[in-house]
Amino acid sequence: MAIDIKELRGRTGLSQTKFALLLGASVASLRRWEAGDATPSPLALIRIKEIANLTDETLTELCSNIQMHNEPMSYDSYKTNFNWKGNSYKAYWAPYVINGPIDQVEFYKKLVELQQEAKFDLPPKDYFRRLSLLRSVDDVETNQYKTEKPKASAKSWSSDYGTHGFHRYVGRFPSHLVRALINYCSATSEDIILDPFCGSGTTLVEARMLGINAMGIEISPLSAMITRVKSQFPEKGLFVSHTISELTDFYNSRWDSFLQGRSFSEITFDSLINRPGNHIKPFSNIERWFSKDAFLGTSIIVEFIMLQSGYLKDFLTIALSAKMRSIGNVDVDVVRAEYRKVPRNNVDVLKLVKAQIHKMASGISNTINSSSKELKSSTTVEVIEGSVLTAKIKANSISHIITSPPYGVESLSYLRTHLLSFRVLEPILGIDPYNFCEDVIGSEFLMDDAPDVSTFKVNKASATYNSYFYDLLKKNNSTVEQKRVLMMMKFFEDMYSTIERFSIWLKEGGRVVFIIGNKKIGDSIIPTDIIIGEIFNYFDFALEDSIQHKLKTNNSNSQVPWQERIIENEYILLFRKGTE
Repeated sequence: MAIDIKELRGRTGLSQTKFALLLGASVASLRRWEAGDATPSPLALIRIKEIANLTDETLTELCSNIQMHNEPMSYDSYKTNFNWKGNSYKAYWAPYVINGPIDQVEFYKKLVELQQEAKFDLPPKDYFRRLSLLRSVDDVETNQYKTEKPKASAKSWSSDYGTHGFHRYVGRFPSHLVRALINYCSATSEDIILDPFCGSGTTLVEARMLGINAMGIEISPLSAMITRVKSQFPEKGLFVSHTISELTDFYNSRWDSFLQGRSFSEITFDSLINRPGNHIKPFSNIERWFSKDAFLGTSIIVEFIMLQSGYLKDFLTIALSAKMRSIGNVDVDVVRAEYRKVPRNNVDVLKLVKAQIHKMASGISNTINSSSKELKSSTTVEVIEGSVLTAKIKANSISHIITSPPYGVESLSYLRTHLLSFRVLEPILGIDPYNFCEDVIGSEFLMDDAPDVSTFKVNKASATYNSYFYDLLKKNNSTVEQKRVLMMMKFFEDMYSTIERFSIWLKEGGRVVFIIGNKKIGDSIIPTDIIIGEIFNYFDFALEDSIQHKLKTNNSNSQVPWQERIIENEYILLFRKGTE
């Protein structure tokens, strides 16, 4: 039976503005739904049905919270207490905690509670500077607040502060969560934090900003480079004026010498590919991915980058990659790289890249200024490019592990998301993007060869794994579905091997923060959190806490359609090796 949205809002007694907040929708969308001019999205329909099924008592309580939460706030409204080592200190929430969606508040509070459990010996004021989600404690402003600089009216956090926002990266770790977890681990400057699936480097960036040694492992060459650029910037900053001047002169010279007064209608893609100095190899549908002017500009930038070395070379590479979706004919509103319906024309590649260089240099400067007392040398961050299953790390050398591995096969396509960057940057990265896929844990592709699951060691570690997957194998699934089941079983075998390596690398008493989502196979929800917990227990890790929460990165109130389709729940699992 259809739900009358306007009638439902009348039942709540809320204004359109506040009812839209309750739904997590815009007021404009709500107005269209109520007028019958548009249909709510599947995600909005789920929320509407949930609200419609609430009892009047529960609905009244929920709406009362909305009324209180959305009223104009005085500065005192942000006040809270931070309790640490038996003392209570006056603290103030960051604005988005007060202004943002109420379904996030309990999660924020939980993260602050975890930070109150820190047991290291730091002067209070030094610890207060490194806290997450708070504006200040005992009149000490937090470094995160100084770096992020949220507006008083901010309704969601921004995980793009400092160097975090250098490059778009789907499924990125929320930096506020990582900082809170590092504090929970009581990590100091003497410790080493490892992220064995470091992605775009959020854990390593946060560790360096807090003055803690960090190590990351990443199999994707592009992701590894993003991590290095974001976390290994020079301690004194990066002065780019001279570089931008050199780039501009080089670009204009190469541009003019190639065109020689011709229009792009007079040249072919073959002539662009064969241009002296071009390093970009031809690839499938290149003329659909790029307009001729965009390809020429990109080719010249790559040529300039190939003449550089060290950190500057990586920095410029990531600046170009960060703008690739705006340079190529890519639909920026789609996670995976797909063609725009209307091709881009008159793309000023130089202008886009120069703006990104300035933005990134500013992010480095902002990070240094806000964390000057804590920030350590770039040499305290190490990035290992390769697989966690082959990485060489000394036994008992790691203090804590904080990571979010893949959630299984076909969860996210990092390759397809950054496909254009991989193709354009192949001469710099030195690898065909499809050549390392077989070694990826949680491959985004279904492999042709079925693994022999009877030989898997995970069979002896998790009873839940055995009962769930072998029951699935008995069903008459399609060939593709059966392949998915077998590959997910291989994924958990890889998780077994990974956790076994954790038990070797980690010091006794060290913590592991493992963030995982319960993926679906068809309509069946994989009990991933339970299986992972049983594997950790097999290797003598004790589960300290399990926090269930759908994670948001840039916008703590965002709705992610693909996430709802393939992931049921996400869990922050907190383990300790051995006993205290």
